[in-house]
Amino acid sequence: MSTFNILFGVSLTFADQYMNAEIVAEGLGVSTVGWMTALVPVTAVLGSYPLSILGRTPSGKRIGLWIGGSIFLVVGIIAFSATPNQLRGLRYGIVFMYILLGAGRAVFETTNKAALVDFFPGEEATAAFSNLHTWSGLAFGISFIVYEYISQVAMGVIIFLVATLTIVSIWRVYEITGEPRVTKEGEKVVHDKHDSSVISGLDGKESVEIGTISVVEQQMTHVV
Repeated sequence: MSTFNILFGVSLTFADQYMNAEIVAEGLGVSTVGWMTALVPVTAVLGSYPLSILGRTPSGKRIGLWIGGSIFLVVGIIAFSATPNQLRGLRYGIVFMYILLGAGRAVFETTNKAALVDFFPGEEATAAFSNLHTWSGLAFGISFIVYEYISQVAMGVIIFLVATLTIVSIWRVYEITGEPRVTKEGEKVVHDKHDSSVISGLDGKESVEIGTISVVEQQMTHVV
């Protein structure tokens, strides 16, 4: 799932470093850069509401991650298929690119992090979130350096390739591990990585491990 974190970094750097300076500032003026950039977090906030509804189930989170990967895929396609002059010629129409990036950020900030908690519950979440910030931060840092020396087409190709890899990776991780499961009470996540066995007859509040299945400190009698 780290591919989505990398995708977020390479895509947002495209806006922060390249589009702001080469497209918006030159096409509309420096004074426009501020409010245009603000569209990204504003769109992310607005997008978090429907995503929170969609992400109430593991299947919904998977769909949400696919949506996020597809959004960044579109950004990559536009970046390598349009010339800088064509993008500048859109003038205020370039707003749609920032809205797309904001929608992608909404998935990163909500669905992506919620999915991590599903796959890495309890104490495992600490390491998972450290990994998230490591990969996204590394992607930002490398992109800021590399984008200085490559063309818009090359940036678009990078985003497109990482987005494609992300979409495939999301499908693969759910295919391999299966969807995280919850108790009938909907309280705790039970993550079955390899085994589809049924656990029953467990009483008491304790941590129980059977095979590859871990039941995390909860009062339960049957978990399916």
